[in-house]
Amino acid sequence: MAQKIVGVDLGTYSVKAVTLAPKSRATPGRAVARTAFDVLAVGEVEVAPPAEGEDAAATLRERQGEALAELKRRGFVDGDLFVTGLPGDEAAMKTLIFPFNDKDKIAEALPFSLESEISLDLDDVVYPYIHVDRRDQRDPRRAKEAEVLTAFARKDAVQEVLNTLAVHGIDPRHIELDALALDDLWEGVFAAHDADEGPTLMTVGGTVIETTDGAPAAAVAIVDVGHRRTSVCVLRDGKVVSAHTLLHGGADATRALAREIGLSLDEAERGKRKEAFLEVAGAVAQFPEQQQISDVLKKAHAPLVRRLRQIFQASISTSRLRIVKVVLTGGGSKVLNLDRHLGEELNVKVVRGRELSVLARALKKSSAVDEVGESAWAEFAMAFSYALAGLGNSRAPRIDFRVGPFAWKGDYDFLRERVPALGAWAAALLLVVGVGSIAQAVMLSREESALVEQQLTICREITGDPKLTSTSTCGALIRERIAGTGGFQVPEHSAVDTFIEVSRRLPYANELKRKVTELDITNERVRLKGTTTTYEAIDTMVERLQGGQCFQLVEKGKARNINADSVEMNITINLDCAASPGDNKVIPPPPAPTAASLAASAAASPSPTTASRPTPTETVRSPPPDEPPEPSEDVKRPPKSSPEQLEARRERLRKLREERDARRRQLIDNPGARGSVRDRFQKAVPLRGIEADADGAEGDE
Repeated sequence: MAQKIVGVDLGTYSVKAVTLAPKSRATPGRAVARTAFDVLAVGEVEVAPPAEGEDAAATLRERQGEALAELKRRGFVDGDLFVTGLPGDEAAMKTLIFPFNDKDKIAEALPFSLESEISLDLDDVVYPYIHVDRRDQRDPRRAKEAEVLTAFARKDAVQEVLNTLAVHGIDPRHIELDALALDDLWEGVFAAHDADEGPTLMTVGGTVIETTDGAPAAAVAIVDVGHRRTSVCVLRDGKVVSAHTLLHGGADATRALAREIGLSLDEAERGKRKEAFLEVAGAVAQFPEQQQISDVLKKAHAPLVRRLRQIFQASISTSRLRIVKVVLTGGGSKVLNLDRHLGEELNVKVVRGRELSVLARALKKSSAVDEVGESAWAEFAMAFSYALAGLGNSRAPRIDFRVGPFAWKGDYDFLRERVPALGAWAAALLLVVGVGSIAQAVMLSREESALVEQQLTICREITGDPKLTSTSTCGALIRERIAGTGGFQVPEHSAVDTFIEVSRRLPYANELKRKVTELDITNERVRLKGTTTTYEAIDTMVERLQGGQCFQLVEKGKARNINADSVEMNITINLDCAASPGDNKVIPPPPAPTAASLAASAAASPSPTTASRPTPTETVRSPPPDEPPEPSEDVKRPPKSSPEQLEARRERLRKLREERDARRRQLIDNPGARGSVRDRFQKAVPLRGIEADADGAEGDE
């Protein structure tokens, strides 16, 4: 589906909208391709007049917004891309000459040159600009100069337009200067009907205009007469030479008629549109009223004629251009015989914008023609210009106020406009990263070489081989020398030793009731958690654990009552075999059960043969889960080793470790004294009974 482009003209008398759709990319027979288009919709809604006592200028945007809302309700502003413009009384243009052609230098010097030309602070204005082509400059001394056409407007004026449209969901792609936008209208509509009339031209007054070499070049002007202002665009060969906004329009004629004839403004406006008449050669007034209306209108249009004459004369003196044709458009141009009157006064050929009517006749299938009518299409000239600007058929550089803080950010255009700058930054970033990576690689290579050399030096010192040139060979040699001696090594103090030490020092269950629910043993500490009956029992256990093998510090943690018969305990034991080997004192085990204690236990627990179902007042006492069950007579437990026997076995293990370490040092110092690697793999050499002693000791423990 083709993209729909909507041109929105926020006029003071009415708000107009024209919707176009591109149809093809080229027009046969033209040197420059121009996009053809279809007109999809044309709509207009009058702006409500200000209320009595209301400031018309202050409420203009609000009243335009109401008309725009009505246009949207009718479906005339439904599109994909929107273009609007700023009137010439809210913006201005300047032509600046620079003595150099460097665009970068021009961009730097432009703010300073413009600041000296205008009375506004540059921080409060937005100033787009374009470079004017000066290839036809006849003076070779000025060939190196650059001509820049710049427009400037207050930022708050641009923001007001954006706010008015944003209320209705419209974000315009371009905000043109109305007079410059007429260039798009010429290129899109009128240029196709412009014919070359030969080397000489005849004006209305009979003046012959030479167009041969050496004479001023021929130019055309589009004059759009609006309600309060008139926009003038002077073009040569389809390129803008100058653009002007005149503060004279159809409202001046309406006020003059209301004042001279004694009508209200509304009545004068309706009468002007129906009965307005200008007396010219060949069309004289038939009634006194017509003569009066003609005289009033001629007087009202006199300032417009005077300003147009000044523009045409300035074109001859400054640009050596002669205006040979004027195209008249706009709602104010509908006064009968206005084109002939301007032609007589300016001595130039003036034609109405009938090409728009021709376009309307060519689009009979469009409902837009039936809704508006052919005669009214000239009033939509400015809206047509904005819509054609969205097609992009005319000049590539353009005056667009959507720059700087108002830059459009839709459809990635914001990024596309900054592709050159982003590309330059990306190239600079890649260059910096590349140079940094190379420098880092060189530095790392140097550091690596230094580390390798240092490693080789240490390897030569360890191995005693001054001819060693490879770190991998050095590592293999060191591993070979220590191979066979780095096997399993019995730890000096293992978790089993710690567990035995804890279980040996804790009181037995028949001495005090306790239950260990958690025992966590690490290299640095032991965490013991459980329950007992009283706080004094916790102190007793802490006292028993003091002075254990490698027990550096025994601390009692937080304790709390669980119920009336149970207290939760937390005990932490810090381990350090090097700093605190323990007092090596053997705490005697708790006394063996005596006959009296056994009798008391038997009395407390009835025998299985005599036990009966307990009465409601009796309680059955089950043995604590951590108390070992009494062994049956059939099971014979091996006798336990005494503490003296366990200490003797530990002493033998220490001696075996010392012998093993001595043998290891001997093998490292004298590698030739041991057999080959293959012999060691084929036959294991026991270390003089260490396996038997270790197994016996473990079994005893």
